[in-house]
Amino acid sequence: MCGIVAIYASMLNNDDLRKAILDAGKKIRHRGPDWNGVRILPKGIAIEHERLAIIDPESGAQPLVSNDGTITLAVNGEVYNYKELMATLQTPYTFKTKSDCEVIIPLYKQHGTAFLRHLRGMFSFVLYDSAKDVLIAARDHMGITPLYYGYGADGSVWFASEMKALEHGCVRFDLFPPGHVFTSTTGEFTRWYTPGWMEPGHIGTVPLNLATLREAFETAVTKRMMSDVPWGVLLSGGLDSSLVASIASRHQKKLFAA
Repeated sequence: MCGIVAIYASMLNNDDLRKAILDAGKKIRHRGPDWNGVRILPKGIAIEHERLAIIDPESGAQPLVSNDGTITLAVNGEVYNYKELMATLQTPYTFKTKSDCEVIIPLYKQHGTAFLRHLRGMFSFVLYDSAKDVLIAARDHMGITPLYYGYGADGSVWFASEMKALEHGCVRFDLFPPGHVFTSTTGEFTRWYTPGWMEPGHIGTVPLNLATLREAFETAVTKRMMSDVPWGVLLSGGLDSSLVASIASRHQKKLFAA
């Protein structure tokens, strides 16, 4: 997967801020060997991305920038239902790339942070809206993709895909909670993922239906096969990986043994 680093409200000058975020990005470069990009913005804000190209290798480089230049976005992850979400946009938006992640920009413009409930996938991202002077960071419902946050001695807030990218810039850091969103206007984390089964004492009961189970499992596998580059399956010899490989093979035209 990719890697992201972001710094908010730093007191460093732009040259030192660029150096600080590039140094942090180097520590997670193994996450994104295909490209690295950085944007230095006013008010001590920097956003950096280490890219592993899976969708749109040619033009999907990040950070992504909105058409009007007010929104900067860096994402680690995949949005499986991005094509369906593009069809729901109420205001026309000209996409610069074919990246599955770019849809986050017009969704944010349309719904604010409430758009998170519409995403299906695994993701962590940082988005800065210069028109509203607000930075938001969020992590997927289960915390599939990693994200950490920390605080610098100057009061700055840092975010990174791995903790080691924060160790020299922050005086304290911690795990970004899954299913939460951070908003700079409040400086607080808010839970956006609130399923009923998370209620204390709730014990769910679902009648066994093998056909429904098979359909759900097959859907879970096939939607993760979304890729513009070759992919593979690692077999452990156990039941779970064998089932995944079996389903994937039925939906792939050409198969190769490694």
